[in-house]
Amino acid sequence: MKIKFVHAHFLISIGDYSNERVGFTVELEEGDTVTSVVNHLRQQAITAVGPKSEELYNQNRRLQVENRELEERTKKLRLEWEATAEFLRAQGIKPEAPSMPQFNKLIAAAKVEEESVTAEIVEPDPDDIPFDSGDTPKSSGDIPDGF
Repeated sequence: MKIKFVHAHFLISIGDYSNERVGFTVELEEGDTVTSVVNHLRQQAITAVGPKSEELYNQNRRLQVENRELEERTKKLRLEWEATAEFLRAQGIKPEAPSMPQFNKLIAAAKVEEESVTAEIVEPDPDDIPFDSGDTPKSSGDIPDGF
């Protein structure tokens, strides 16, 4: 038996009891095995779905903590800068010593205004699917159970 097409569908957990179903239909090329194609399609499905919501939540929390630490560090450095600038002005060493510039939220967060995903679904033409020629069963006794 020669397999020409592989239909692979994957149900991928995206966390929080949510799932996403992704499916592919591919034609096997010369030298491909069903196992290698399914493994490749599985990775494609995982890539298409993206990270799990739990991973995104954890990454968000880490970035919030890191941001808070950087803001605290900037606040301390600003106080040191201001103290140094005040000392230089008071001693007459550098009367024009500037205050530290304010760097609060200079760039607004990027927002996705519109997102569009398009795909073309190509169904194999039934006339192109090879069927083994064979005798049709003459009686219902030739049909296996369950058919």
